[in-house]
Amino acid sequence: MFGGFFGRGRRGFDPFEDMFRQFQEIERMMAEMMRGFGGFREFPGFEAGFEPRIEMYETPDEIVVRAEMPGLDKDSIDVKVRGNYLIIRGVKKQEKKEEKDNVFFSETFYGEFQRVIPLPVEVKEEGIEAYYDKGILEIRLPKAETARKEVKIIVKEPEEKDKGKEDKGKEGK
Repeated sequence: MFGGFFGRGRRGFDPFEDMFRQFQEIERMMAEMMRGFGGFREFPGFEAGFEPRIEMYETPDEIVVRAEMPGLDKDSIDVKVRGNYLIIRGVKKQEKKEEKDNVFFSETFYGEFQRVIPLPVEVKEEGIEAYYDKGILEIRLPKAETARKEVKIIVKEPEEKDKGKEDKGKEGK
């Protein structure tokens, strides 16, 4: 009775399988379209290309950035600082191209990627170091002297704010 709708029916057509294939094709096209925008995080589970996950923290003397980059060869990683940005580029190469039958899906990314990270403070060009171990890239960026400098700011009452303006007005006369 329901064989044509729930099963393969007379012509071997399964509408659910067809819908699933169409959804996969739409997802693939969206990923291609969004690849140049550095990811599409508004929809959980949807990722356009590869963008390494990072953590960034500060010590008194440096900024430390750690990026998850499993499966890469250290020679395929390029790290640069340009202005106040850290740029991480790389290529994840597929070891050998295999022809596989019956692949249901693959979430593994192969190809080129780039991540541009704004730095919270100015850093020195000299002394920047990067280490890659067990799929984690760690970059240590020494802070510039201006970023290390701490300035004490005196907190005033609102009356003092108005008094400061009056004093400046008297000085100009």
